Amino acid sequence: MPVRAVLLDLDNTLLLEDEATRSAVRRTSERAGRRVHADPGVISSAAAGAAEELFGSAPVFPYAEEVGIWWGEALWGDFAGDAPGLRALRAFVPGFRQAVWTTALAAAGIEDPALARDLASAHAEDRRSDWAVDPAAVRTLDTLAARYRLALVTNGAPAVQRAKLAGANIRSRFAAVIVSAELGIGKPDRRIFEAALRAIGAAAGDAVMVGDSIERDIVGARGAGLRTIWIDRDHQAPDRSALADARITELGELPAALNAVEDPAPTAQPA
Repeated sequence: MPVRAVLLDLDNTLLLEDEATRSAVRRTSERAGRRVHADPGVISSAAAGAAEELFGSAPVFPYAEEVGIWWGEALWGDFAGDAPGLRALRAFVPGFRQAVWTTALAAAGIEDPALARDLASAHAEDRRSDWAVDPAAVRTLDTLAARYRLALVTNGAPAVQRAKLAGANIRSRFAAVIVSAELGIGKPDRRIFEAALRAIGAAAGDAVMVGDSIERDIVGARGAGLRTIWIDRDHQAPDRSALADARITELGELPAALNAVEDPAPTAQPA
């Protein structure tokens, strides 16, 4: 069946979100280390641990989990918007950021509330200094855009995800951008895929979803009737690849995988 449209995930598909977050936390920790002559590795590890624990136990976490916002974004993102969950996040993040960096400094034996405030502010600059665009992203998107209608389907906060798109300079490749918190629903809910298909005038049977998350991207899109391609950057358990129509380990493999999904190898006939 011909493929006419491709839906793509953003984080850890086109942008290396996890890598960007680790690098930014490390850079902020190095700032701290230079100021107080402490081990930045200790600060960095403690910051990441504190952020994960504090965010996971926060009252805002159920909403964040539903629409796909994680602690890495809570450390720097702008949660503009009128949705109650976004308003709650705006109220939550200043204290959260202060607590994370206070805890991180304490792990290195430093008690300095003013420095913690400085680090909370500086981290946004550190995170925005490198969007960690997959080296193959622009080339791959340009190749796809010449043949298919493209939509971005991403979980997250609108201002955060659109800042990433702007920073990565890839927005123009997409006919539509669908962000979970703008709809109030997130992947794997089939309605977010259906919204993307409506936005680009495509049918589920004509479309393929590409993403790194089996649960959110692959299972969700299959439930909406799309074919799927899993980008398995971490070389996870091979048996999970059976849930997708195709598996790739690098973004540059995507055009060939789409050709294979469009024209599957014929099934051998009995003799």
